[in-house]
Amino acid sequence: MENKIASVFLMFLLFVVALQVVLVMHFSPVMAQESVLSAWARKPPKIDGVIEDEEWSAAAKIDFNMTSYNGTIYVMNDGGNLYLAAKIADNDFGATFSDFDVFMFLFDNDNDGVPERGDDGLFCFTITGPPYDVFYNITEPNAWPNDVADGGTADGYHDETGDGSYNYFECTHPLDSFDDAHDFSLKIGDAVGFRVGYRDNKTLVGFWPSTSWCSIKVDSGDLVLSDNDVYTITGNYYMRGSIVVTENATLTIENARLAFMQSAPFQFNITLRDAVGGNPRLMVDNVAIDTYNRHFRISLYENSKVRINRVQPVLSSLIFLTLYGSSSADVSESTLTEISLYNHVALRLSSSSITLLRSVDESHVVVENANIYYLHAANDVEVQVSDSTIANALSVQSLKTQCSVQGIEPELVVYWNFLENCSVIVGTGGYAPNVSLSNVQVYGWSFSFADAMDTIISDSRLSSLALLGSSRIRAHRVYAQQVDISGSSRLNATDSIAEAVYLYGFSVLWAENSTATVKLQVYGQSTLYVNWYLDVHVVDSLRQNVPNANVTVVCADGKETAKGRTNGTGWVRLTVLSSIINATGEYLQGPHNVAVAYEIYGNATTVNVNGNRQVTVMLSSFIIPEFSAVLYTTFVTVATPSLAALLYKNRKACRKR
Repeated sequence: MENKIASVFLMFLLFVVALQVVLVMHFSPVMAQESVLSAWARKPPKIDGVIEDEEWSAAAKIDFNMTSYNGTIYVMNDGGNLYLAAKIADNDFGATFSDFDVFMFLFDNDNDGVPERGDDGLFCFTITGPPYDVFYNITEPNAWPNDVADGGTADGYHDETGDGSYNYFECTHPLDSFDDAHDFSLKIGDAVGFRVGYRDNKTLVGFWPSTSWCSIKVDSGDLVLSDNDVYTITGNYYMRGSIVVTENATLTIENARLAFMQSAPFQFNITLRDAVGGNPRLMVDNVAIDTYNRHFRISLYENSKVRINRVQPVLSSLIFLTLYGSSSADVSESTLTEISLYNHVALRLSSSSITLLRSVDESHVVVENANIYYLHAANDVEVQVSDSTIANALSVQSLKTQCSVQGIEPELVVYWNFLENCSVIVGTGGYAPNVSLSNVQVYGWSFSFADAMDTIISDSRLSSLALLGSSRIRAHRVYAQQVDISGSSRLNATDSIAEAVYLYGFSVLWAENSTATVKLQVYGQSTLYVNWYLDVHVVDSLRQNVPNANVTVVCADGKETAKGRTNGTGWVRLTVLSSIINATGEYLQGPHNVAVAYEIYGNATTVNVNGNRQVTVMLSSFIIPEFSAVLYTTFVTVATPSLAALLYKNRKACRKR
């Protein structure tokens, strides 16, 4: 009941104060601007009515005089709030309704020197807190009603003290509240005009400046929290600088629109570092982050912790979260461009959308119900993904391993583990990520092997395959969108297709019945050997199959490229070197000489093997032993009269018709 009476009485006091103020404001002509105050608050002051030197050391200051009342005004801002303080010579502090004091900040929202309806005002009473947020509505007698009375909100906070010589007033007000009808809306670089007034023991002392305005320009800089600081950002918050949280400080950003006014990628950032035995913390909930459509990074070091919930970018803003050295993050119901993890960090990701999730070193990652465009896992990382979608590719990178990758293709994976399903053996000094999938839709697979040992990939469809160092890989019946081979690695590809192939360093690609359908680039000392199948059929003079015949294929330069022996049907498949491609061009190895030998019989032919080919070679003076010359003569002697009789009989029948 007492609080209700106090509020009603305060409304009356506010009316009396406003009436006296309007007599000055309403009849004031356009006034010139006198001074511009601008300062950035690296650390927000504590609003407790005590103007401490450390808190206000960075503030812009100006001395004022209203008759015999002298003092100093302090002004500074951070990204979300305007901070104002006043020290005024007054030997009594009115703490009751009968002798209260009021320090008034009157604003000219558009900074044109003309009081207009909707201009903001702050009345700091020595007897109570809000409501003190008022606005100018011109109409007398209630020219300065409080915002709440007109359907607005009371925004900000103030507190006051006195020591018998001076009274001290501290207050804060949002730069850009949601009450647009009653409050100014400011961001970095904007300016607002202001004057101050004072009432002592309910009596109006006066205004300063009396015939002009001062101006406040919203400054920019870094927000730095340290020690055990706890700071909360809400509402609209503008930054032309970075946020740094150190030691054991905590920054909470909630129900806010956080705008970093960048003119270049990664110009500003949020960084948690210098734990010094503490845990720098960042807590973000229900926040829209505007980076002015440019790249922006949130970085965590050491024992830092971040919890991100319901964070969305504004328009095309790109948000990167990077964790280093024992830091941890919990991300839920959010949309980020990239999350990168290094050096023993931990991440829990749920119900979120991420373009790139990169996890390396000995990190631990748990993903649930997420949509990830590209997931990269390397080193000794442990990644567990469940009930999620990998929309582009899962990339697995290993070092000094031997493994077998079989039957990999885009599909809904009920369960898959890289170490188990691929029979991974890790060599000395090597690593392999422990990636587990459970009920995950994978639209693409990518594998990267460094110094791999005798690894086989078969019957698989991949987004990409990369060989580094001195890897040795065999691929059978593999389709890949892109293949990259570097270092001194070698890939033997059989019956495989790649859309694009890139060779670097001293690498070698030995391709058998395998093609690059879209693009081929060969750099440095790398070499591509193009091989095709040549099926050779050896027959005798009767065109009977000749088994066990020796077949040799020699390139145009006389070098033997293939040899083999025919099977029971007289056929043999040989892999023939068609051309050699390096950085200087393609060098054809044909025409190829195909030589056939069986006992003392032989023959040869020439063919250009520039694709899969078939050729028949006849041993014209040879009949295989199973079909001898005697049997051949007997067949001809017997068969000839019979054939003649058959032909005669047919002609006779035709005449009768």
